[in-house]
Amino acid sequence: MSNLKKLLGTRIRELRRKRGLTQEKLAELAEISAPSISKIESGIYHPSEENIERIAKILDVEIYELYKFDKTSNAEITKDKINSLINKANNEQLKLILKIVTDIIN
Repeated sequence: MSNLKKLLGTRIRELRRKRGLTQEKLAELAEISAPSISKIESGIYHPSEENIERIAKILDVEIYELYKFDKTSNAEITKDKINSLINKANNEQLKLILKIVTDIIN
């Protein structure tokens, strides 16, 4: 998965949530399937030029703003990676992760 697709997907998710839209509502308004929106936001698919235009219009941003990646987007990617690792961990690993994170944050 390319970093650009992941960053774009994260940015679209961020803007969608900011507008209070669900993936299903964005899909409906953009005339794109909900699974495609999910795959775009996950960084699996890169939307076509036409779909980028539709998404930008619905999110009320200029197209270039979809590619304006900031620290928030990077934080989202980091959280996604952490969540992915946590989901793969067994019970003992989860206990260790909790201890480490607690020690770091406190």
